[in-house]
Amino acid sequence: MNTSRILPLACLAVASTVLPFAGASADADVGEPVAIDLAEYEITGTRPAAIDSVAVKLPARVLETPRSLTVIDATRISVQDFQTADDVLNWVPGMNANAGSYHFFSRGFRMGPTDWKVDGFAGRVVGGSYSPNLFGYEQVVALKGPAGVLYGTSGSPGGQVSLVTKKPQAAPSVSVGVRARTYAGGESGFGEQSGLEFEVDATGPVPGVDDVRYRLLASVEDGYLDRPAFADHNEFYRLSFAWSIDDDRRFEIVPMVEWSQEDRAQRNSSISPSTSRTTTDGRTDYTLADASPRDVSLSAGSRVDDNFTTGFDLAARLSDAWSANAALRYHDRTYRLNSWSVQTATLRQADAADPRSWVVSRRHSRTGRDFEDLTLDVSTSYTIRSFQDIENTTQVGANFRRGDNTGYSTNTGANQSPINIYTGEAAAPLVADASPALVRGELARADEWNVYLQNRTTYRDRVIISLSGAWVGDRTDTVTRDSGVTPNLGLVYLLSDKISVYTSFSTSYQLPNATYEDVDGRTGQFDPTEGESYEVGVKAEFWRNVVAATVSLFDTQLNGVLVAQPADDDHPSGYYAQLDTGRRSRGAELEFTVAPLQSWSTTFTYAYIDAYDRSAAGARAGRAPMTPRHAATVFSRYTINDGWLRGWAVHAGVIWQDERVGGQSAPNATSNTDPLWLDSFCRVDAGLGRRFGEWSFALNIENLTDEDYLLGGSTGLNLERANPRALSLRVGRTW
Repeated sequence: MNTSRILPLACLAVASTVLPFAGASADADVGEPVAIDLAEYEITGTRPAAIDSVAVKLPARVLETPRSLTVIDATRISVQDFQTADDVLNWVPGMNANAGSYHFFSRGFRMGPTDWKVDGFAGRVVGGSYSPNLFGYEQVVALKGPAGVLYGTSGSPGGQVSLVTKKPQAAPSVSVGVRARTYAGGESGFGEQSGLEFEVDATGPVPGVDDVRYRLLASVEDGYLDRPAFADHNEFYRLSFAWSIDDDRRFEIVPMVEWSQEDRAQRNSSISPSTSRTTTDGRTDYTLADASPRDVSLSAGSRVDDNFTTGFDLAARLSDAWSANAALRYHDRTYRLNSWSVQTATLRQADAADPRSWVVSRRHSRTGRDFEDLTLDVSTSYTIRSFQDIENTTQVGANFRRGDNTGYSTNTGANQSPINIYTGEAAAPLVADASPALVRGELARADEWNVYLQNRTTYRDRVIISLSGAWVGDRTDTVTRDSGVTPNLGLVYLLSDKISVYTSFSTSYQLPNATYEDVDGRTGQFDPTEGESYEVGVKAEFWRNVVAATVSLFDTQLNGVLVAQPADDDHPSGYYAQLDTGRRSRGAELEFTVAPLQSWSTTFTYAYIDAYDRSAAGARAGRAPMTPRHAATVFSRYTINDGWLRGWAVHAGVIWQDERVGGQSAPNATSNTDPLWLDSFCRVDAGLGRRFGEWSFALNIENLTDEDYLLGGSTGLNLERANPRALSLRVGRTW
């Protein structure tokens, strides 16, 4: 019996018992994201009629955009209490989170830190970090497929996630909230770690100053175990202003400043001694029966990340047809790691007669890194309405980025303090034996640029043709390179004002690391790694927005992949070879929202992805990692309108993913002949909320059935187990 096919039905049965059925409420507001009011109902799900200007940098209805988009708005973020962007991705068709990492997977491709954008800018997770915290953001826009034309170099053609910050508003409002959680980390079990967070969100006109609005956001969070050494402490502050410079409000400037610090306990994976410990031993099985428990932390120490961002956005409406935009960001990011890391090579059974006597050693190390990024983005658009039936918009833009990167390191200590992986008991206390002084490495500097042109022509409000191209380049201390022209094409046909069909061709380019050597020992000789994607789809809303749906079919491939070659006599440090082929992904995505009553809506998503690596000859090789062939979600929310429960809102959600290959970081992993296969899983979430005048209350439960499954891992030495059942209680007040 194939249990992986039965699990989705079981999950849906659990979820269906949570939500009642009742009458209608007031009309839903499906416009711009607003703060959630639990006494009123708002439809969740991507609405084809909504306007989006994030993904393709020209305002357009989702219905008129020739690409697959998923929009998670402020209502959904608040209702499901999403804490990090990683929490969102498993609800987006075609995307998959990577167990808390800043890397994520989209359409079978492993995306990097620059594929997270904040208001169009990279840098929030540059150099490696945790998945971005969502406090201070009002919208998450997931663009599937290549994004190279408008945003420059991209590691893979799978997609891009844009986080939209909360902006100053004209209506005055102050909200304060307190959130308590029972679980907030990757190394502790239910009830063994708690977290407490205080939040402030204030906006409105600046007193005594005409035409100036402000937005102040602040958050302080503490998470702690019963052992103080594993405490977390996180802070976030952002202040922004919106100033209408002229009386006609044609020019507006929005300066901002932001600082955050994440002081987090060192995370670690679970270890399963009886599971395959290498990717080359012919075994693909795993077991959680003998894995180290989630409430045992084998690693120790902490990492402190500091982020400082400042800059401005300038919008100019020069005429009814002509507009211009400019934005500047300076981002300074540092991290310092002081940790005791598990040395998996030291795993051993201390007593052959005792199956629970497996121990592993830890090693002390200190590292650090400083990143500085200065990014400028400018564009101007002009619209011509030459005839009644034709409208043409042309946009010219450019973005430039200078990045400085400095590493710090010190000596690494000796193996010490063997710890039992099941009980957490150590043979001796840990000793800080790495030098406290960090040695600064050399400064690495790189300049990147992307110049683009896009044109959109609408004929009789039915046919929309999009043409765009860009030129990508970079410069380091040793080499200057460019990609050539990156083209994009799109065609949309509106069958009606509510239904469209579309097709598109999109591309991405990545300029290889300039220090990589080829077989002849030369650097800077490799061609760009190119991504290209073909996509067709349908977007529609029916019956006065009762039903909204998007269906897309795609074929995406990555060519010119660099593969590391082993060292030999002629190449003591190894070298790289460039394949003509690379990963390929084909599949279908569906997002379907139905609101039969104005007080009840349900969103379904489904993705089928056949993603695989290709050999040098182009033949099908191994399955792409962390990409289930089938994945589905259901999220439903209902507001009670009648009776003594009037005003309460309840919701439930289900995530189901098919079996998938354990994580591999390489964009082409044909050498991984026996990967660890991760079983299918099902997670059920639920929650409820209520507003009492100016007060609001919300309770969320993640992993309601307390399922124990794997999110990731390539061997039994780095298993990433799912979070156990977790409760989140939020109380807030708004003035």
